[in-house]
Amino acid sequence: MNLLVTPNNDKQGINESTARLCNALHEHGAKVFMLNSDREKFRDCCDFSSGNIHELTKKCDAVIALGGDGTILRSATIAAVYDKPILGMNLGRLGFMAGLEMSELELISRLFTKEYEIQRRMMLDVSVCHNGKCKYRNISLNDVVLSRGAMSHIIDFKIMHNSDACLEYRADGMIFSTPTGSTAYSLSAGGPVVDPSVKSIILTPVCPHSLCNRSIIFSSDSYLDVEPTIIYDNELFMTIDGDRVFKVEKDYTIHIKRSKVNAKFIIIKQNSFSRVFTEKMLH
Repeated sequence: MNLLVTPNNDKQGINESTARLCNALHEHGAKVFMLNSDREKFRDCCDFSSGNIHELTKKCDAVIALGGDGTILRSATIAAVYDKPILGMNLGRLGFMAGLEMSELELISRLFTKEYEIQRRMMLDVSVCHNGKCKYRNISLNDVVLSRGAMSHIIDFKIMHNSDACLEYRADGMIFSTPTGSTAYSLSAGGPVVDPSVKSIILTPVCPHSLCNRSIIFSSDSYLDVEPTIIYDNELFMTIDGDRVFKVEKDYTIHIKRSKVNAKFIIIKQNSFSRVFTEKMLH
């Protein structure tokens, strides 16, 4: 089995954790793939390397992300493009997307005995258009966030649902999240927690200029068109999964819908969503 290991080198204890993980994988006959930059640090752990993460992902059988939710999120998005499953090993604080903690490393043997399930997580397809031309397109596992610049005014948002006029907001921004992303920024902004098995798109306004604006949960087959009103010195930025940023110009329209691509998470421990949520968020 060829396994791509993506460690977060900024995490405390990453050297020891990566070595332990790779040793366990080698004991089961696996070949470890890494980026060239990681191989320089973990030379004894790596069997094959490349400078191209897409090449490595395409050639591997599965991805193991070692770090926190951010590390898992980035690796899962690339893995989804190539229909590869991912296992998250938590070294962060919450590790909401992680399948295992490092203290549970012995359970990695189930990856080789096929004692696991694959959980498919829906993703969002987002595109930005102007005068019928697509200016930008990407996919999101967590959320698509529209936020104003530091010095800009509050922004008006008009949202069309399946081509019908639906909602109008005055707010600092808007969050469109998947159920996976409902426990991230959307939750901090007052949005609901949604079980990942419930396919839906969650809309949550950021600091709305109203006392009655609340989150709305749309069905997963919804098409949402967002028309922001950008005037004077207003600036609007779109951030995808916290690390991909695109500046939205005047008269641009943002289109959001369910992606045809799904993220595939390896589930080794059979914990219910409610139990995971309680352990991670309420303790």
